[in-house]
Amino acid sequence: MVVFTPDAGALMTSTNYRLYGDSLGSVGGRGTSTNYLLDGTGGESTIPGEGSSTNYTLLAGFQSLAEHPTFTFSLSVSSLSLGALTVGSVNTASYTATTSTNAAHGFTTYVYEDGDLRSGANTIDDVADGSVTAGSEEYGIATSGTYALLGADTAITTSSLATASYTKWINGAETTITHKVARGTGTLAGTYSHIITYMSVGNF
Repeated sequence: MVVFTPDAGALMTSTNYRLYGDSLGSVGGRGTSTNYLLDGTGGESTIPGEGSSTNYTLLAGFQSLAEHPTFTFSLSVSSLSLGALTVGSVNTASYTATTSTNAAHGFTTYVYEDGDLRSGANTIDDVADGSVTAGSEEYGIATSGTYALLGADTAITTSSLATASYTKWINGAETTITHKVARGTGTLAGTYSHIITYMSVGNF
């Protein structure tokens, strides 16, 4: 077990003071308005945030000294209906995934399923050619937006599939996920469903 005394966690100490960390800048302070409160810093030899090379990692700006990890993730819906399927059409439905984090290296969002889209023992085939096509039995997802990773229609599996990512801290990163399904002539009637789970991870 490691126990830190208060002074052991400080950058500099003396009989009369304890300095947790320092920031050498030419400007800084707190600014406010009706809608925000901002603690600012500037004038360091590098911009606030994380800088690195082969031999070092540097956190610049006094905010970096005491910043607590933050992460939020949300989906705009909790369930989704693709409607009644007819041969010759592609049914689609979309929703939004939103991530905010101060993780220095951003985030990655994944999705996985509990099994194929199914009705009893009958299943809808996963898309395999990058495009859900009318008249062919296929099911998959695509993502769109600045942070999206799946431009082509892609099968969801029981293994984690990366749907979106970003490499820096970000507030309100939105990605649109679109589910697509098509019925073939051999697709049996039924009520098809499955459970999908999202997992979004901050890369601190």
